[in-house]
Amino acid sequence: MKTAGRLTPRSITRAFALALVLPLAACAGRYGSIRFDAGVGLGCEAAQVLPGHRYYTTGSDTAPDAILALREDRPLRGELWREVPMTSEKLARLVDRMRGTRDLGPTGSVVLDDTGARIGAWCSYLKPTQVKLLDDGGVLISPPHGQGDASPGFRGPGRD
Repeated sequence: MKTAGRLTPRSITRAFALALVLPLAACAGRYGSIRFDAGVGLGCEAAQVLPGHRYYTTGSDTAPDAILALREDRPLRGELWREVPMTSEKLARLVDRMRGTRDLGPTGSVVLDDTGARIGAWCSYLKPTQVKLLDDGGVLISPPHGQGDASPGFRGPGRD
């Protein structure tokens, strides 16, 4: 038996669920990803600066937590990264300082857009974070969080 215009617990639950889901869907946006790539790690170790990319670091100025390279047409948005004019010598120095006394170099990964196209590179011992793609072509990537590993190479706070 159906009653028109009457609120039932089921209809209230459906309306409430819809009210929660619609705003979340509206701000879902587009997301890319960061995937492990041994070639990127080797490129970091060899201090190969990617042409047509802007470089950013986060963490310490001299021993960063992560180094991020993004294509020039995909500018990084946000205030937690610093843009660094990169040279091969500077990249070698930053990767060496990031390494500390560890035997292995930092992990390299590719940054991909929502279609799987490569838009950058990531170099860090810390796990990569989420990649949000903005309508203006910009990219939002949060800095990695956590303390990293506890290996002898980890210098901890104040490692400058």
